[in-house]
Amino acid sequence: MKLSRKKSLIKTKKTNLKPKQQFDLQEFRRSFESLDSENYGSWPLPVKVTVIGLIITLIAALAWALPISSKIDEINAAESQQQTLLDSYREKESRARHLKAYQEQVIQMETEFNTLLEQLPKDTRVSELVEGINMTGVGSNIRFQDISVEPEIENEFFIEQPIRIAALGEYHQFGNFISGLAALPRIITMHDFEVSNPQPTLDVLPELNLVLQTKTYRSKEADPEGEEAVATAPAATTDATATTDAAGGN
Repeated sequence: MKLSRKKSLIKTKKTNLKPKQQFDLQEFRRSFESLDSENYGSWPLPVKVTVIGLIITLIAALAWALPISSKIDEINAAESQQQTLLDSYREKESRARHLKAYQEQVIQMETEFNTLLEQLPKDTRVSELVEGINMTGVGSNIRFQDISVEPEIENEFFIEQPIRIAALGEYHQFGNFISGLAALPRIITMHDFEVSNPQPTLDVLPELNLVLQTKTYRSKEADPEGEEAVATAPAATTDATATTDAAGGN
């Protein structure tokens, strides 16, 4: 009797157990289509849970994004500043590593520059220079029209003495004249070359007109003898022109 009762109880319990319901996706979708927006309480439980979950997720995302976005901008600005500071540090670190070599180069350049300055004469000795230009022209068979000493030009470390030369002659004679100027013992540079043919003709070789500016240099340490030479330069120029004209006439 007891066994029969136990079996009957087990059967009744099995019959009372309801089968477990499975999630139906189609039914879940249809529940969203039939929602009443004016009566939230009538929504199915799965829909309520889903909507509440979405709302909570949206609130959490906004709560995270709003303060974090400003922090992200600050982080990006800090990273950019960090890269700038890093580049500046690398540049300064490289300079510091090569500082000794740079200092040695500067000392060497200053020494070489001072050596070049010491090679400049203390005075221009314009009369001697004009005489040298005149003799070079006579040796090259050119005829001077003008040799004029222009005002000095003062630079930071030296003084320029421009001399303008105008002469007549043939092309090869001008070449010999320029070579002779380069061979003079003074430091002379030549600028503003201008060669023209005033009387073009095919019968004879043309006589060309040469105009150029030469410059000699001296240090800023003035020499009384040099100043006296500059003062007598116009007379030397006149004498040089007269000597050249006489040589051309002969």
